[in-house]
Amino acid sequence: MKRLAVCVAATASAIALAAGPTAATPSPGRHGEAARHHAPAKPASESARLARSILNTKGITYAGAHVGGTDKASLPKQNLVDVSHGRPARTSPWGHKKGARVALDTRMLNGVLKLNTQYHYKFEISEFVGGEHSSTSKHYAGRAVDVTWINGRHVGKKADHRGFMNACRKLGATLVLGPGDKGHSTHVHCQW
Repeated sequence: MKRLAVCVAATASAIALAAGPTAATPSPGRHGEAARHHAPAKPASESARLARSILNTKGITYAGAHVGGTDKASLPKQNLVDVSHGRPARTSPWGHKKGARVALDTRMLNGVLKLNTQYHYKFEISEFVGGEHSSTSKHYAGRAVDVTWINGRHVGKKADHRGFMNACRKLGATLVLGPGDKGHSTHVHCQW
C-alpha cells in the first residue's frame, strides 16, 4: 500500500512537470487532508500592459533630456519602463513634486497608444511626470503627456498639431493645449 502511494505521488509529479510551470495542478495532500491548489500567476496590471505596448510601438519616440535639467530616471521612456515593470514613474528632482513616485493613468496611456495605432500619428513624447510643471499640473498625477514632434515636424514649426489635438480630444482628453495657448508654443499638452 505504501509503495502504491509513492508510485502515485511520483506519477503526479511527472505529470505536473510535463504540463509545465503554468498549470495549476494540485499537490497531493497528506492523508486525511484535501489537496492544495497553487494560485495561478497574478495577471499584469493594465497600466503595465499599456506601458509595454507603447514601448513596443515603432511610431512613438522619447525625448532624451528635459528642458529644465538632466535626470535620466524621470525621462518619459524610463517612466514607461518603470510602469511596465509594475513600479510607479518618477518625477524629476526639481519642480513642485521633487523625486516623487506617480502611477500613470490607464486612460492617458490608452490615449497615447491610440494616437499611433488608431490615428496613425508618429510622435515624440517629451514628458509624462518628469520635468517642471505648474504646482497643480496633472503631469504630477500621471494624467498628462507632452508631445514636441508630430510626424517628423516640431510642434510650432508646421507640425499637424491641430489634428493631433483633435485626436486627443476624441480619445477622451479633458484638456488639450498647444501653440496659441500660453506656455505651449513648442509642444502639445494632452491630459485625461
